[in-house]
Amino acid sequence: MVRREASGVRRYAAVLSLGAPSFGMGAKLKNDDQAGVRAVFALDPRLQQDTLPIGDFPLCRLLLSNDSNYPWFILVPRRDDISEIFQLDVADQQQLWQETTALAEMLKDSFDADKLNVAALGNVVSQLHMHVIVRKREDAAWPAPVWGKHPAKPYGSEQIALIRERLRLVLTDDFTFLEG
Repeated sequence: MVRREASGVRRYAAVLSLGAPSFGMGAKLKNDDQAGVRAVFALDPRLQQDTLPIGDFPLCRLLLSNDSNYPWFILVPRRDDISEIFQLDVADQQQLWQETTALAEMLKDSFDADKLNVAALGNVVSQLHMHVIVRKREDAAWPAPVWGKHPAKPYGSEQIALIRERLRLVLTDDFTFLEG
């Protein structure tokens, strides 16, 4: 319990330093309240093909890469025609970092990560997306990058259900799960 409270304080301090409302600490953003957020957004076909939808943060859709070699999550801001972080307005940039940081912290604790790889590359898929990959010393690619190291091993339905259940324990107030 002390570890969770300390991590919440760190996250809150980090968010305040960005000048953004706090994630999970009382302030909530609704998609309806944000200019430019549509009820439906267009996900790049490659992301749609290679991932499983998990749900929505206030700004980003959370996806799970369909590769059971690694717990590999992807955040996609629900904004049109954005390929770079600097193309987001300041509030959305802050929200993206807030959601990325909160997700990374939750994944590190929930999946007992040795390291997290966080990156926005976009060389293959230009739609802005943030990779948050749980790395363990015993994973298939350690210590090399995960890209192209091993062929993807799709998840089985039981594995997906276990990941969703694990996430339901840590993603609460500001997260909406998609059915699936």
